[in-house]
Amino acid sequence: MKLYTLLVLPLILANATSQAAPFESQWELAMATAYDRASDSVLFDGASGVSRQALLQGAFQYQDWEGQVSVFHQAERGASEDSQLVVDEFFWQGSWQNWDWLLGKRRLDFGVGYGQRPLDWFLPIERNAVALQVNEGVGVASASRFTGSGEFSVMLVDAGISQVSTGDLPKGLAARWYQLGASAEWQLLGYIDDQRGVNLGGSWVDTYGEQWEVHTEWRYQQKYWRWQPAELMAVPQQERDNDGWQALIGMTWANSEGHSVIFEYWFDSRTLGKSEWDQVFDNSHWYQSQGVQWDNLRQSSAMVFLNDSTLRHNLLLHWTLSDNEYHPKLDIIYTPEDSGLILTVGGEREITEDWGLHASLRYFGGREQSAFAQLQTQWVFTLSSTIVF
Repeated sequence: MKLYTLLVLPLILANATSQAAPFESQWELAMATAYDRASDSVLFDGASGVSRQALLQGAFQYQDWEGQVSVFHQAERGASEDSQLVVDEFFWQGSWQNWDWLLGKRRLDFGVGYGQRPLDWFLPIERNAVALQVNEGVGVASASRFTGSGEFSVMLVDAGISQVSTGDLPKGLAARWYQLGASAEWQLLGYIDDQRGVNLGGSWVDTYGEQWEVHTEWRYQQKYWRWQPAELMAVPQQERDNDGWQALIGMTWANSEGHSVIFEYWFDSRTLGKSEWDQVFDNSHWYQSQGVQWDNLRQSSAMVFLNDSTLRHNLLLHWTLSDNEYHPKLDIIYTPEDSGLILTVGGEREITEDWGLHASLRYFGGREQSAFAQLQTQWVFTLSSTIVF
């Protein structure tokens, strides 16, 4: 589905179902400056430096049309500045024959987790990023039928219209069944695409009293690509594998004073195991000890970080406090296989209803031989400001 098709097809249907409504819009401007401290990784040769970003986003609604556009500008350290205009979302929706129809470009996000979302199938985004980013949708044509307790949807999905993501992105047919009970909600999803074959998944969320919530989600993926660690003096290769599994379980506690705590564990069978990571690090240390003539092979070992996930077992603890002016938060991700650690401390200060300041410090580390400690960046401090108008 090309972009011009995405824009033209909704026009054919708009006149038949449109209702008189005013044009509504809202704009948001975010600006950020970040300082990255390079790590002592044996896989990467990095340099510390400052980067800048600016993101102008406009959301609009007119009759049965909704959309969002972004102008994203970034100046990375040691690189030229770059600006990009992105159509994040642009879609038409209406009703016909007791079905709700949607056609255009829209974000599809069915996950329920905080730190990880196995059900982000179509165009995954980085969770809880400290930098500004554009979160664009996928091409979708969907039909939904609603009942008193749920929804059934069928969707044709094409992620290939993305303006930001590169490479050959999947397209296929998806179906979703969602149900809402007295205190719980659950869903089942199926997706057949041209790259990953059969994808099956589901989620369940339940509340207990006014303070506790439990959530879980899972996914089965028939086919996937994985960068395999190479033998000494060889380059890693990307190989196709079968039968990947992801699962997440978590719980949330919140009280009337504004404190909220989330604990999550997730598993991903598609990642490298500890012995494979040890092989990567051992080879890289050997290349480093032999001198600069081996740098190309040493740095090529870092391609294993291109896999969708890093470690199989992951633990997350999140705390935040919401009050009238300040919103501090703390995130800790720990990988028990290799004692890796990602620590994020941040906060937001509301200056006015339309103006806020944000600051965060994210640290990558843990045991020296852990995967997180071998990332290119050791820590990054970000200061940003957001204005809504």
